Amino acid sequence: MLSKKFDTLFSTRNLLDTLEIYKKTRGYKEAKELMGSGEFLKSLHKGYIPDPMSGFEVPKSNGEMRQLAQASITSKVVQKIIAEALLDGVKLNDKSYAFRKGKGVVKAINRTKDFLKRYSYVAKADVDDFFDSINQEKLLIVLERVIEDKKIIMLISLFLKNGMMKQNEWLDKSQGIYQGDVLSPVLSNLYLHSFDESLEAKGVDFVRFADDMLFFAKNEKKAKRNLAMATAYLKALDLSFGEDKSYLASVHDGFEFLGLRFKDKSVQMDNKRFQKKISKISQKTKKKSLEKSIDFINEYLVGIRAYYFKVLSNKHQLILISEHIDEIVVKKIALAKKNKEINKKSKFVQLVMGLDSLEHNTQEERQKHTHNLIIRAYESIAMEKPLQNAQEKIEKKKRDFLQEQIKSSEIILNRFGLYISITKGKIVVKEYGKVIQTSPINWVTRIIVMTKGVSLSSNLIMECAKRKIDIDFINKSKPYAQITYFNTVSNELYLKQIALKNSKSGLGIARAIIKAKMKNQINLIKYASRYKSLTEIEEFTELERAIEQMEGITKKLNRAKDVPMLMGYEGSLSVLYWHSFGIIIDNPNFKRETLNAPDEINQALNYGYAFIYHRVQSALLKNGLNIYHSFLHSTQANKPTLVFDMVEPFRQLVVDREIISILNRGTQIKSSKGRLSKKSVKVITQNIQERLATPTKWRKGKYKIETIIDEQALELSHVIKGIKPNFKGFVGRF
Repeated sequence: MLSKKFDTLFSTRNLLDTLEIYKKTRGYKEAKELMGSGEFLKSLHKGYIPDPMSGFEVPKSNGEMRQLAQASITSKVVQKIIAEALLDGVKLNDKSYAFRKGKGVVKAINRTKDFLKRYSYVAKADVDDFFDSINQEKLLIVLERVIEDKKIIMLISLFLKNGMMKQNEWLDKSQGIYQGDVLSPVLSNLYLHSFDESLEAKGVDFVRFADDMLFFAKNEKKAKRNLAMATAYLKALDLSFGEDKSYLASVHDGFEFLGLRFKDKSVQMDNKRFQKKISKISQKTKKKSLEKSIDFINEYLVGIRAYYFKVLSNKHQLILISEHIDEIVVKKIALAKKNKEINKKSKFVQLVMGLDSLEHNTQEERQKHTHNLIIRAYESIAMEKPLQNAQEKIEKKKRDFLQEQIKSSEIILNRFGLYISITKGKIVVKEYGKVIQTSPINWVTRIIVMTKGVSLSSNLIMECAKRKIDIDFINKSKPYAQITYFNTVSNELYLKQIALKNSKSGLGIARAIIKAKMKNQINLIKYASRYKSLTEIEEFTELERAIEQMEGITKKLNRAKDVPMLMGYEGSLSVLYWHSFGIIIDNPNFKRETLNAPDEINQALNYGYAFIYHRVQSALLKNGLNIYHSFLHSTQANKPTLVFDMVEPFRQLVVDREIISILNRGTQIKSSKGRLSKKSVKVITQNIQERLATPTKWRKGKYKIETIIDEQALELSHVIKGIKPNFKGFVGRF
């Protein structure tokens, strides 16, 4: 219970002390003057009304926009004082860990580990649209129970009802609380306190971190009961769990919570988060000097130490991060020496000794580590060609990890008579009644049916739809169906997409797609031609001429006044590209065939394109785009021509390159009666899966091709909605 009175909470001294927290916030000087004069305190006592919130939007991962609001600095100060008083004065449930003193994410993880010693199942749940769904009237009832002074409740009510200015328009607030507001986290905990206590009274062990929660149980039946009970309690608060983020899981199969993956006794970063950690270090240090890079790394490692170092059961991922940091530092040392920014080894020692480390703690270890990094940097300079050193090793480790992850997350059905179903949270594949494969459904992201005569259970299809797991159907290298989750195309977005097609902006999108495709075609030929230069001078010279001609065609793209002109340039360049492709694979008479391809190379290409076709289609559908209205290809009845558009820039890096690679290794691609052999299908599938999982340089980081496909679809939707001015097609690095 908060028994403090309004007059005790708010004084000029308390206002000024709290203001210092926001010293770097805009409006600090004016607020200090206002509060120091005593005028602000007077307004709090007599008719205070907070300044309206400033509204803005940020894109969410699903392509929608998240509405955020920012309070004025004076509102932040008042809310901070109330929030601190509530945190000190109100006792909350022991199993609630977010936004509380003495709690936090590390203790939430440790409590989870403790419960897992006693339980075999969990129900994982996340409140749908939590902050925006809080019932203000019910929240006020809660506040009246825990706050004695009605003036404080009235002040909180003003913040709840406070309007927001967005694009010079006043927007009223009648539902929910502002996400990002200083007081909101505390209010959200108070709102869910009765929920926590109800579960406690029923003997349910749980861990709640804001709207993300776990309910523990001895078996699956009790886990279902706990989830149903929690759902009912939540409904009484006018809240509900998000269906896409709520599921049951055995501890053996594993589950994710607070960015970590729990499986048996193992606790690791989930794969996506681990990639982001690696990419962020590279991105943020890319243009920094050695000294500033070390400053950033040290600051970054503070968070790693404070969280992951304490909760991960195995330090393998942290070692990979350490090795990645070492490679960055080695490159920075080499660059500083080559550019003569630093000439003395003693200066390098001084700087690198200041580098924090996740592995080297004693002074002796740090000195040895520093010496090794400098030696590696000096050796790299001495070599004419880049060393195939630890950077390649760490990149290989990372590649292997991601490639294995995509293989284990995709189920490929390529034999007649297979039956796939779901049983107890696991996807089971049977061949004539015998189980040949099982995979926890939490790990699966895609199912690919590649032949006739495969049967699927309706329960599996329903569960895949709930979990947004795509099911692709391919036959004879041709995609013919897909079961996927998608956002319904809104009428407004549909009309914008149609209107854009025949506009200048629509032509710009078409040009961007063609330009990206052409660049990728040229870059692949340049990359592959390097292996001809030393042994086959005549072929290399012919490829050089073709590259020059292709680059000349690319320069003409800006002259195109309409899509037919663009397609004319694309056709001219493609003739040169496929001729060059034939030279590279030692088949100078090669001709590109699409439908009913007679030869194994074209069949391999068509199969590979089908493999990425559905991934592009899924990405477009999930961003609410109409796949039957395109910018480049002519609209055809029942043909998803927008997929044809967006797949174009990905063919070269994902498929063409891998076919060249397979042939260059001496592996034969075989077919019979228009169908690739099983061995060839297996080799091509494995290569393309590995390529899709291998991080590639794009824009300001390294991303998997699958991620880039999703980002390109999101970017296109933003251009259509008017959020972004221009679309830029994917150009890969070879």
